[in-house]
Amino acid sequence: MNDIDESTIPFCWTEHKKFDWGEPYTVYHPIFKISPTSAVLTLEDSIIIMGENNLKKQLLSLHNVIINYEELDRIENYNEEKFDRIRILELIDFYIKENEGKLTPSQKYDGYNDELYYISSIECKANRKLQFVNWTE
Repeated sequence: MNDIDESTIPFCWTEHKKFDWGEPYTVYHPIFKISPTSAVLTLEDSIIIMGENNLKKQLLSLHNVIINYEELDRIENYNEEKFDRIRILELIDFYIKENEGKLTPSQKYDGYNDELYYISSIECKANRKLQFVNWTE
């Protein structure tokens, strides 16, 4: 049985399966929103995608990086584009407030994947690279 869980942002397609020996388990597939359609994603496009998909930690990290003028050193796939710093910070703030109190799939399903995994999934689905802060370095 498959259904859509609309209590999380992004929504999740839940797939109920059974192991060969009959024990049930559930697989969760986030349904990502990828609205910008440009061939190369700008910093603004990346923020919109992260905001629409409730990547709160990533938005906070980007906010800190932009505030501290560290984009050249800390943002993955950053192509040294010119941007309006105040406008970008306002966009990040908008999505942080917009997603306040909204549950992510990883929160609801007890840590099921993390935001960096979601970023790689979005990149694969969109066939384009997002600009993001990599915490693993």
